[in-house]
Amino acid sequence: MRKKIEDIIRDLWIAINENKKEVSINDVDAYILKELEKQGFIEIQGNKLRLTNKGEELGRKIIRLHRLTERLLFDILGMEEEIYEKTACNLEHVITEELEEAICTLLGHPKICPHGKPIPPGKCCINHEKLVKRVVYPLNELFPGDEGKLSYIYSRNPGLINRLMSLGLIPGRRIKVLKKFPSYIVQVGNTQIALDEEIAKNIYVIKPYK
Repeated sequence: MRKKIEDIIRDLWIAINENKKEVSINDVDAYILKELEKQGFIEIQGNKLRLTNKGEELGRKIIRLHRLTERLLFDILGMEEEIYEKTACNLEHVITEELEEAICTLLGHPKICPHGKPIPPGKCCINHEKLVKRVVYPLNELFPGDEGKLSYIYSRNPGLINRLMSLGLIPGRRIKVLKKFPSYIVQVGNTQIALDEEIAKNIYVIKPYK
């Protein structure tokens, strides 16, 4: 029952907060609806429902764990979408707070999941926790000679992402930093690309441990 309730609250959180939809009581099974109200996760107003503060907090937590897990399975373990999506749906219910912070720090506090959807920040993101050695770094934290695998590009501008990808900056490709000043020069395949710092800090690279 706990997993079922968390799944429903996760879906409600996405519908209300990201898709900006009103949710009807008819959209949720009557038995689950009563249980959600009983546990204080929702309030019913007419035929509409909304998440309480308790429900908002849990929904945000579950979607954060889900998307962090997707990032881990995709970036580090190289799983295909069908597999990492299904696995994340199970793991999101069992990850402890300590493991959550360790995963997030390991991944360099990612801002988006592999689908490009935002990952709600946690305490470790705000505190920039670095007790766990990271393997994913923003490009502007790398040094000349460093190389790794491009993980993802964070930008709200699809045109910028498409332009960078057309230059060869595609997730999964090897990338090497040649220079940092006066601008960033990186090499992808046989191509050298110049980037300003604002763009470089939003390109994330998986860098092997030294």
